[in-house]
Amino acid sequence: MEPGLAERMRTAKFGGRLRDGRRLLFLLVEALLHLLLPLLILGRWLMRRIFRADRWLGELSIWTGAPIITLPKKSRAERSLGLRSYTVVRDTYYITDEFDWVLSRYVGRHRYLLPLVACLALVVICLLARQVHAFADGGILPSRTPFQFNPTELRFYRILGIRLLVWTYGADVRTRDQAVQAGEPNCCTDCDQVGVACVCRAGEALRNHRNLKRVALAIFSMGDMVDYVPGSRNDLYYWPIDLDREGGRRYEPFYPDGAGDRALRIVHAPNHRRFKGTRYLAAAVERLKAQGRAIELVLVEKVSNREALEIYRSADVVFDQCLIGFHGYFALEAMALGKPVICFIRHPEKYLLDHERCPMILTERDRLVEDLGRLIDNRHALEGIGRESRLYIERNYGIEAFAGRLGNCYRELGILK
Repeated sequence: MEPGLAERMRTAKFGGRLRDGRRLLFLLVEALLHLLLPLLILGRWLMRRIFRADRWLGELSIWTGAPIITLPKKSRAERSLGLRSYTVVRDTYYITDEFDWVLSRYVGRHRYLLPLVACLALVVICLLARQVHAFADGGILPSRTPFQFNPTELRFYRILGIRLLVWTYGADVRTRDQAVQAGEPNCCTDCDQVGVACVCRAGEALRNHRNLKRVALAIFSMGDMVDYVPGSRNDLYYWPIDLDREGGRRYEPFYPDGAGDRALRIVHAPNHRRFKGTRYLAAAVERLKAQGRAIELVLVEKVSNREALEIYRSADVVFDQCLIGFHGYFALEAMALGKPVICFIRHPEKYLLDHERCPMILTERDRLVEDLGRLIDNRHALEGIGRESRLYIERNYGIEAFAGRLGNCYRELGILK
């Protein structure tokens, strides 16, 4: 037998038993939750009618689900509308941990207890919250099936009368059939993680969407995500930038210098190289170098948001992606820093907020060499594009701008008067 193979087999078997044990524990806890449901109904009634929790809690709103970097920003915007708003996530990515409660901190190395802690968190939310925000692939409870909202959590919100607002982030709604129908290129062009990176399968996405529609007060989408979510509300553009963070220093603009003869620095953050078209960008940069053009490429990977922003500040131009057809939050942060952003937008007039005044430099996969070459030849224009980019973010994506859109939506939905 190959050296070490037996040990790996034992480790794999142990890992499998551990996963099965965690799943069994979670199913048992879910069963216990259902037994507790009558007590939760009584407890919620007592909290609101007898103890008058509304007087000291106000409109308690919880943001949960995947630990997306924009959750704390949206929660802050909601607080500016008078709601008592908090973020609660099971775990975090390396990008940021700026959430009010991170449940994994309470279990330490005993990760198998995390589903149990999530169930306890759900009990507290069900007793106290007036509304919950989550993503299409789930909220506070782990999903039984990847990219499917846990049906127990949905059932509790429906029975207890808790308002559920669902937000999409991309992978939770994108399906292969629709992506391919959009034409080449698309987010499936280079993908080698079918069913892992996105929901992918149209049948599963449709089933999940139907379950959400039965419970959610509203489902929000934007950009290319609107094509995957029929009946969604698409006018909130819900990726706000906290321009006042750290006294304004976090997003202090650093406009590109069009003077000098140093190489044009392109910065790219490929958190998913195969989805953003990193190889096409790298090939384009190498072709330009072979032509004797002064250009360099800097990749930003697996670093915290704070570290990434520091690297973005050194950019002359920021490249977002050339496959998906819509920009990411990374592009907005770069524009807030005063950087020109080059990106492939499939339908600018449909996907972009205030598209007529959006200074984003549009490109396509097969046009990268020409478009990057044009930026090298017109470096003097980059500072002006950077200043327009910063103003675009201030007008449309600052916390106050988003809070204004959110407030109008809440009044239409009857959440605010």
